[in-house]
Amino acid sequence: MTALLDTQELTQTANIYKLISLLYGSPTDAMEDVLSFLKETLTDIRPDLIPIVSEMEKFFVGNTNLEDLKLEHAKLFVGPFDLLAPPYGSIYLDGQRRLMGDSTVEVLQAYREAGLTLSNDFKQPPDHIITELEFLYYLIAKHLETKDNKWLTMKDAFNNKYLRPWIMDFANRIENNSKNKFYKGLAKLTQELVS
Repeated sequence: MTALLDTQELTQTANIYKLISLLYGSPTDAMEDVLSFLKETLTDIRPDLIPIVSEMEKFFVGNTNLEDLKLEHAKLFVGPFDLLAPPYGSIYLDGQRRLMGDSTVEVLQAYREAGLTLSNDFKQPPDHIITELEFLYYLIAKHLETKDNKWLTMKDAFNNKYLRPWIMDFANRIENNSKNKFYKGLAKLTQELVS
């Protein structure tokens, strides 16, 4: 029974990383479904966070125009002007607001050590928040598939060295620079679930 519970909790944790990574993508109507699934997934392991997700869902109630959310997404994470909350680890880990720094190379090496290579179609630096969250999802999924604990060891090491150290700064930048409840909620969720 304990192994089943552990498997269930790990599956839910992996799904949470994947769902949060989707919420950092370009806004679409599908985000409403992502939030609904996130609420379901949090029910067993982090019910205290459900009110945050419910508040984020309110953005979609009666809102058929995603332009405001897309504009806020661009201001925070994409540009073309100064990013208010750059979604790249190296900006925070390497200092001097430097993209593609030493930590980016190390992150790419961690992906390679896990047997992954980035697609030629992939246009973001390897240390983008979406990619790092998806990597945590992947490592848990590999553990569940193989039952080899090395994947969880890799997940913990990666999270402790390359994601957790910058997530608070990143979430604070979202919180301080966004007027949108959706992204303020996403910042709180990310901080709670990663740090």
